Amino acid sequence: MGTSNNFLKRSGFLAFLMIFGLSCSGEENVPLSMEADEPRTSKIEEILFIGNSLTYYNLGISYHLNLYSANDSLSFKPLIQELAFSGYSLAVHLVNEQTLSKVNERSWDVIILQENTAVAVNDGMATLESIKAFKELVGNKGTIIYLLMPWPYKDQPEMAIPIKKTFEDAAQAIGATIIPVGEVWKAINQEGNPNIDLYDADGLHPSLQGTFLAASMCYSSIYNRNPSENPYTADLENDIALYLKQKAD
Repeated sequence: MGTSNNFLKRSGFLAFLMIFGLSCSGEENVPLSMEADEPRTSKIEEILFIGNSLTYYNLGISYHLNLYSANDSLSFKPLIQELAFSGYSLAVHLVNEQTLSKVNERSWDVIILQENTAVAVNDGMATLESIKAFKELVGNKGTIIYLLMPWPYKDQPEMAIPIKKTFEDAAQAIGATIIPVGEVWKAINQEGNPNIDLYDADGLHPSLQGTFLAASMCYSSIYNRNPSENPYTADLENDIALYLKQKAD
């Protein structure tokens, strides 16, 4: 009951943030389905991504993580789903009935949160409050929260600094683990490899290479597996896929 009350107290603030979240970015509906609660096991079987168009581009990070798992020797078949809408911030998700229903649908082993880049840069406090609210929303179900750090816009690499601070503050506040995609993304860009372009033509969304990097990092972080030992390549050239896997590990 305390968790519910605290969450409701935040709702007025988060409803205000909803306007900001939708107007800040051009980040571009891919909700997936539901089943009843099942008993938790020690395996990471049920994973939910919550995000925006950065999450669902190129069929979605969840799609590629599914194929990573399908090419692994896991003793179980994970349920990996995604709820991502164009331009959404985490604050907007928190006042979206579909998101709330999906979060409460089962005791997820892992929830991965991806914030709208512009909100993470321009209003770190809004991101922090939203992530705290998600932590309260899952309550004592034992769900592990990962924070997927976004990358800066191609023509604004300086965005990486406030993004990093926002995510480090949030991770410390709730005891979450960061998947530092933005940091690795920045390092790869600084190398200047002519065969690598993590950005889509708009300089904001990920290319297939960028989505594959993010999925590889999720695979490494969640399953503690080395992506280089998994044959999945997302139909990228083998040398490019291997390069990205090595950077992800």
